[in-house]
Amino acid sequence: MKKETQSSDLHCSSSQSVCALAKDNVDRVFWQAHRGGGSKDAPDNTMAAFLYTWNLGGIPEADIRTTKDGTIICLHDPTLERTAIAPKDILEAGVDTLTFEDIHKRDVGVKFKEEFKGERIPSLEEMFGKMKDDPERQVYLDIKDVDLEVLGQTIKKFAVEKQVLIASSHQSECATLKEIGKSLRAMIWIGGSSGEIRSKFAKVVSSRFAGVDQVQLHLKDREENSSFRYQLDPIFLKKTLQICRDANIDLEVFPFEFDKDSLHALLDIGIRWFATDEPKRFNETLKEWQLR
Repeated sequence: MKKETQSSDLHCSSSQSVCALAKDNVDRVFWQAHRGGGSKDAPDNTMAAFLYTWNLGGIPEADIRTTKDGTIICLHDPTLERTAIAPKDILEAGVDTLTFEDIHKRDVGVKFKEEFKGERIPSLEEMFGKMKDDPERQVYLDIKDVDLEVLGQTIKKFAVEKQVLIASSHQSECATLKEIGKSLRAMIWIGGSSGEIRSKFAKVVSSRFAGVDQVQLHLKDREENSSFRYQLDPIFLKKTLQICRDANIDLEVFPFEFDKDSLHALLDIGIRWFATDEPKRFNETLKEWQLR
């Protein structure tokens, strides 16, 4: 997705309420909610989380896996142990050994917070149905355990190619899915130590971003005190941003933790794509930056 600039002082679309006011020009700020609604705001990979993020103007991430009977579901972990209320044998079983019926009847909201009691693990098709209600809703699909051909067929069945962004740590998966769905966008996420991230990013650059429309870098805090919070320093981030812009690639960052100063510093560098575990606080902090 190309960066959008506007001539007005402040611009927001009806579906993208989060936008940024810069000093010399205006760039929209896009953000995704990790695991659907951010790990701190809503229960992982539930319709409540997806709707929460869409209503805030963001893009939810859905982690996708496949059940024993071939249903693609939205779930981060390989088991239900962390998120569900169920008998021990069900909680400890791999979701690929359980049917969708076994999984869908389990409550995955109440362990997060009482107000989410009754939330279920949705199928990918259920989520796509909600996206067809509003063609401006988008989603990141983080590939965990799915047949890429089946995934591509499901995306085409619901005609949501232009609303889907593929997320994977494997560049080959991005390239394969872009071959299956020509309108799909794909993001490779890069984590690890500072050195590992730099090395992996260099390899993506050397491939001329083959099969990739976006690159996400994980931002971990420095162990030592510094004027800049993250291990990846501002010079590297500025250089990386310019490399991506020159190649018409979006650079996204995922700060595992943030405060006002650290988020504003990233925005001042020029970064306009983010991932967050705290959508509500992210929005509030972003609005402070808009109004400086």
